Amino acid sequence: MAAHVQVGPIGGKGVAAGLSPGRQAGLLALAALALVSSWYFATVIAPAGLGSHAPTVEQGLYPEWLGCGEILEGRSPYRGEVTQQIAVTLRTGTTAASLETSPRFAYPVFLVALYWPLAILPFAGAQLIALDASIVLLAISIPLWCGWPAEMFDRLIVAAAVFSGYPVALAIQLRQPTLLFVALLAVTVWWARSGRLVRAGMVGALCAAKPQLAVAVLLPLALWAVCRWRARRAFLLSLGGTLAGLLLGAQAIVPGWFGEWVHTMRAYSHYAGAQPLVAEMLRGHFVLPVSALLVGSVLLVSYRFRDADLLFAISYSVAVFQLLFPFLIYNEVLLLPAALWMVMKAAQIRRCGQWQQLLFGATWTLAGASAVAMAGLSLWDMVVPGSGVKLWTVPFVTAWLYPWAVFTALAAWAASRTLEPAALAGMTDSCVGPQTRGCARDDNSGACAMAAGRARDGRFQCVREGNWPG
Repeated sequence: MAAHVQVGPIGGKGVAAGLSPGRQAGLLALAALALVSSWYFATVIAPAGLGSHAPTVEQGLYPEWLGCGEILEGRSPYRGEVTQQIAVTLRTGTTAASLETSPRFAYPVFLVALYWPLAILPFAGAQLIALDASIVLLAISIPLWCGWPAEMFDRLIVAAAVFSGYPVALAIQLRQPTLLFVALLAVTVWWARSGRLVRAGMVGALCAAKPQLAVAVLLPLALWAVCRWRARRAFLLSLGGTLAGLLLGAQAIVPGWFGEWVHTMRAYSHYAGAQPLVAEMLRGHFVLPVSALLVGSVLLVSYRFRDADLLFAISYSVAVFQLLFPFLIYNEVLLLPAALWMVMKAAQIRRCGQWQQLLFGATWTLAGASAVAMAGLSLWDMVVPGSGVKLWTVPFVTAWLYPWAVFTALAAWAASRTLEPAALAGMTDSCVGPQTRGCARDDNSGACAMAAGRARDGRFQCVREGNWPG
């Protein structure tokens, strides 16, 4: 059995340390203002600016709801009739040319394993359930990635910051499956890091229903497991076995579905309406070799940081794949672990060189600029109705730049770090042997977390976790 390591509640003095009650109240008020203004922008200003292209619930939920309903009836969700019905509902046109670029059911058949509770409901009821589930799943995923801060004040600030992002608001508006998969990937990482490898593999296989998100997390986890095959092979065996079962089950329900799905995926780039960010940056030149280099860097970083800082390896992988797949703003929700990692490492980043501080500062500057822009436009629009629409594109510029900023900062961090023990300051280093208990002590805050575990081969196993800044 692989070692089971439980990491205790994350400690640290947190944001509230040294702040008077008045300043704490002021900070909470600013967080509340950012939250309210971002949702006002998402529900009032952005739809007015987008016009006929404004997001609707049907765009994000109807294809999945209808497709999974067809699967439950034993019919292919990739049929032309299904695509035409989606086009009629979304009012995208039913001509041959329109259908080529119309949204459709673009998921593997085994998505029904996750969506059947919605598919059996009327669409109106499915909308409400999906809305509630989207909010709850995102909230749950925050502590699963890296644990909650110890103080309730810090928890409120972190939660408000996450829900204030426009990609989050857009994903919730659309009831996007992205939120479900971000939560499932967080569960996968949490169970893998705490030694529940079989469960982690099973949930990871379900995440393959949205492969463009899953690969960014499962690739570092796969390398993490391969490099300690004896202790962690259960994860890969469970992942492969569950995925094989899902594929065989899908084939039994809808024979021949795989070829139809591949054909649908080829059309995905046409109706998704966006190119990968790397293709846009390079103007279509040298995209393939640059993409290969980026994937190679993911493998290298995942290997180097697999035990020293697994969350960083996942964060870097997520940032890279954000550049390689078609750019859709709501998929930026998957950058959540990278943003949380940067918060956790804030003290270490402040001790880095000026150029690294500048790169990480750029990520927070962009996030702050987006929040300020949405707050300003919302207040302006409330005072003078309709005025906020004049500059409605400003927050979208920061959304386009943010993945690049995160990638650049994380790449610089990876390039500057070594795996020597002295370079791993700030990591929680808990060495747990057979039937022993150890105290994991953080170099920055002195926080102590109890960990217990048992190694298969009797050797000590080292687990390093990050910590919230003190």
